[in-house]
Amino acid sequence: MKIVKNASFKILKNLYLQQKKSSPEIAKIFDCRPEYIRMLLRKYGIKIRSKSEAKRLFYNIIIGKKELRKLYIKDKISSIKIAKKFHCDSSLIRRRLKEYKIPIRSIREALPLSNLPKYKQYNFSGNSEEKAYLIGFSRGDLHVYSRSANSSSIFINVGSTKTDLIKIVEQSFSSHGHIWKSKLYKNGTIYIFCSLNRSFNFLLDKKDLIRPWILRNKKCFAAFLAGYIDAEGTFCLCGENAVFSIRSQDKNIIKKIRVKLIELGILLRPAQIVRKKGTKDIKGTISNKDIWALYIYRKDALLKLIDLVSPYLKHADKKKRTEILKENIYRRNKNYNRRSTNKYDKLYLNQSMRLCQDIPTLKL
Repeated sequence: MKIVKNASFKILKNLYLQQKKSSPEIAKIFDCRPEYIRMLLRKYGIKIRSKSEAKRLFYNIIIGKKELRKLYIKDKISSIKIAKKFHCDSSLIRRRLKEYKIPIRSIREALPLSNLPKYKQYNFSGNSEEKAYLIGFSRGDLHVYSRSANSSSIFINVGSTKTDLIKIVEQSFSSHGHIWKSKLYKNGTIYIFCSLNRSFNFLLDKKDLIRPWILRNKKCFAAFLAGYIDAEGTFCLCGENAVFSIRSQDKNIIKKIRVKLIELGILLRPAQIVRKKGTKDIKGTISNKDIWALYIYRKDALLKLIDLVSPYLKHADKKKRTEILKENIYRRNKNYNRRSTNKYDKLYLNQSMRLCQDIPTLKL
């Protein structure tokens, strides 16, 4: 049994007789067992309460109806947490709720409140452009899930060899919840895990579509596309030419992106299947769906695309590559004396108008 040296007669008398604390409560203060506190009480000649006296003291805890209603109904605090606040048992709180005729939560309502996260979680800011970016980004590399419908948390995990992508996850979610990151494994992979509250429920929707509110707003669409590019897109030089590509199994998202880009004056060819379902890539991974791709080769279309998404890109390497592509295009235009009034621009304008006429009206 642990010996408590600083539990003097004066201190115990104050705690037990004046503050009306129980022996288990005093034991917690001195980090010892309740039996030891009762032994000290007997040693100091302090009369120990009978069971009836202890029970009377327990049920005489004063909790006002107005205060209890605020804590339980408005603040949505569980009976267990309220009991801790008043240093009593949760059964007493439930008894008071019944006495005051305050409706007690059903099990379905109570579970999310009792299943509280270990670490603090903070609500999403509500910014529509940030929301659009996170939706686009999550459609690519993030595994987002909830353990049950009643869980108070949602979880994100991803493993990647790209440190820039891991940094995006950290920057996006570290201020909202708990982040765990693994060591760097021999194959170069780092795993990251996040727990967030239900204000991030919008990340659970993994349907192959772009929400109407994103398509209606140019900035929200640009943010969504930037997030999708950070996860799935590539800016590169193919020989001496600048090229943008994006590959994904999300057939409908890919096609909607193309329609919206053409609506914004960024011309590109139709989406195409670059790998069929059931085929293997160079690593031997078998695709469970067709993989679709978009490519942009036109210099002016590339410059417009970069201008559109640059304010929202977070992937450091891809931001750097957009600058390389811009420099490449400016240099080629200069070397070939490119002018906006030559015949190729007129042909390009005519083709742009024809392509826009061929595309059905964008349905929101």
